[in-house]
Amino acid sequence: MPSSAKNILFIGTGNMGSAILNSLAESGYPASSVFFYEPNDESANKTKSKTARLPSLTDGFSKADIVFLCIKPQVFAKTYATIRKEIEASGKDPLIVSIMAGVTLATLRSALKVKNIVRTMPNIAVAVKKGMVAIVKEEGIEEDVLQTVEFLFSTCANTIRVFENQIDAVTGLSGSGPAFVFQFAEALAMGGVKAGLPREVAMKLSISTIEGSIEMLNGTKLSPGELTANVCSPAGTTIAGVQELENRSFRGAVMAAVEAAVKRSAELGR
Repeated sequence: MPSSAKNILFIGTGNMGSAILNSLAESGYPASSVFFYEPNDESANKTKSKTARLPSLTDGFSKADIVFLCIKPQVFAKTYATIRKEIEASGKDPLIVSIMAGVTLATLRSALKVKNIVRTMPNIAVAVKKGMVAIVKEEGIEEDVLQTVEFLFSTCANTIRVFENQIDAVTGLSGSGPAFVFQFAEALAMGGVKAGLPREVAMKLSISTIEGSIEMLNGTKLSPGELTANVCSPAGTTIAGVQELENRSFRGAVMAAVEAAVKRSAELGR
């Protein structure tokens, strides 16, 4: 944990950037030490905290100790030269924390010419302080730097350290995974509607079922397969449903979805 509050600049406050910034501010981190640059008014309005919106990058880099890059890879490709000039003009050497999918450490170092850069992959559950953030540990990144990044994310997520050659897989599974879960929750509720339940009842049952299932996964040493077996009575309702999932390649479809997201993450890196 840092001994004193560092000045933190957020570049970009879309869904992910604003969620991280808001959680940090709500944690008690001094609002006066957190500020952001976001040219888009709609995105800027997602920032609910009392942190300051800066009129220019120059204002931010002149005082930033840590910079969160929360922009899309495509935007970074068009703006990195400007960001590098602002860093050079400031005369400072800030810690750069990237949440961009696909943009490698090598690319970041080459583009920004900064000593300390940490690549991360959060998921959208940071918005409800239940996120998961993978932090790349590679040679040359000092332990105290990694601990600083872990501390900052601790306000909204659990963290795990991975090697960079694993980060595309993390992106496909954890970064994209919430959308797959949302799709499953919707499909589960629609099944209830098809069976005759009102939509609001079906959705409440769907969400509660998922929440309870997650608690069971977290609270036992049993594998998902073992937990499934415990619910499947001989010739019962659940095994009939599981058989239908197998007939329709449910697990194969989920695996293919993760694989597709991994592939896209790697494409963004190129």
